[in-house]
Amino acid sequence: MGILETYQEQYDRDKEEIQALRDELNRVKGEQGKPDIRPNKDKSRDISSEKERNSNPPKERKGRRARNYKVPITRSQKCYFPREELPPDAVPKGFRRVIIQDIKVVLDNAELLLEVFYSPSTKKTYMAARPPGCEGEYGDGVRTFILTAKHMGNMSESCIHDLLKSYGILISKSSISRISRRDAALFHCEADDILKAGVLAGKYVHIDDTGARVDGKQHFTQILCNPFFTAYMTLPHKDRLSILRMLLMGIELKFQFNDATFELLEIFKVPEKVRTYLKENYDGRTLTEQEIEILLKEIPSDNRNPDQLYRRIMEAAGITWYHEQKEVPVVQTLVSDDAAQFRHIADFHSLCWIHAGRIIKKLNPLTPLFQEEVSRVRKDFWIYYKTLLTFQQEPEHGDIEDLREQFDKIFTRKTDFPALDKILHTIFDNKEKLLVVLKFPHVPLNNNPAELGARVAVRKRDVSLHTMTPEGTKAVDTSMTIIQTAKKLEVNPITYIHDRLTHNELERLAVTLLKKVGLPT
Repeated sequence: MGILETYQEQYDRDKEEIQALRDELNRVKGEQGKPDIRPNKDKSRDISSEKERNSNPPKERKGRRARNYKVPITRSQKCYFPREELPPDAVPKGFRRVIIQDIKVVLDNAELLLEVFYSPSTKKTYMAARPPGCEGEYGDGVRTFILTAKHMGNMSESCIHDLLKSYGILISKSSISRISRRDAALFHCEADDILKAGVLAGKYVHIDDTGARVDGKQHFTQILCNPFFTAYMTLPHKDRLSILRMLLMGIELKFQFNDATFELLEIFKVPEKVRTYLKENYDGRTLTEQEIEILLKEIPSDNRNPDQLYRRIMEAAGITWYHEQKEVPVVQTLVSDDAAQFRHIADFHSLCWIHAGRIIKKLNPLTPLFQEEVSRVRKDFWIYYKTLLTFQQEPEHGDIEDLREQFDKIFTRKTDFPALDKILHTIFDNKEKLLVVLKFPHVPLNNNPAELGARVAVRKRDVSLHTMTPEGTKAVDTSMTIIQTAKKLEVNPITYIHDRLTHNELERLAVTLLKKVGLPT
């Protein structure tokens, strides 16, 4: 049966590869490949683990009356019953409260008559200043609407143009694009402050990435978040150096060689000959990016893939310098999936249990015996997951050694299914990363917040396939950072953006964040 399963897996892989080759051959011949038709939901395999890991009963739905007490009231009106329709014995019983929610969009085009003087002696013209919010051709209301509709409502610039036009605003699509980029630039410094305050305030940080397109080229949007903030940054690559540049928030990345660097070089499997050369010539030195590029050209190496070797050296030296520098707060605990680029960035790396369980559920054996094996392991997996959740609630009463022994018992078992044994072995190798919660009970067991943050970027990509310029890319990242962080801090994003474009009186989000956790601002 094991041989049967092995051949079935190989058959599925070969089938996909053959189809891919056929599609490529058809493309070269100018034809179309096999259409990408998604299966129906009822026929496709669901690999979600929500039902297995969710032990909480469904929440009771709150009534409309309870919700109405949270609705802000802008006006009140009494409605009277016609007296002529009342019977003679009718007795007044007061009023019943009914809430009607509504909004009004009112055109507010202002004609400004600016008083003008001319002085022959000075040969200058003097003109009255415009009132606040009336800079340029469009007021703060239109500018706020463009930013929030584009980055909060996920509307395309074409749809925004059509909507504004229907309200009576004469504006071009190019003006909408220019306003969205220019006004978002006012928040760039605030976005950097949010990232710095978020890393400083949180005991851990979630991280994830998703694909992005800039002028038709492949880029990657990095997402950093915790309960207090969500930050976005789109970069050309998704390696460790890109993550370090995001964490440094605009500060120049440098490269330091010390004992910690050489330990990382050994972990990264840099040849001993290269490590010895670096130890003899650069131990104790800190280099700039220009200096390390010169260093890499001088390294004696017969490596077949020098670019990978150079990248490993820069990553090791860059990580070491990041942990030594004092200009920005250093992430101590990173929560992520098991992607290679997230490893060794922080002192502690916590892996997502949901990703680990998803790999088991993806197994689809043919034989009943192996199906029972997979079902049994999945059941034990989620029982142990719920045990860790219980430990998080009362860590002082938890038996850490017993939890470690349970982990070993589950993930060192030997089954009759070779593919399942391989996955269990992989999970066991990640034991320390999966059990960071035993040392830090406040660290979450999943990476859902970062995935939810990535979903925002994906929905944005669905509407606007790609950005065209670095300025437009940064505007999108900054706007999403401001809006998603405002939501987490329970600040109205529309009110906040409007204030920044006009009076600039509201407290900055980074200050609100620090105050929320009791840190000095």
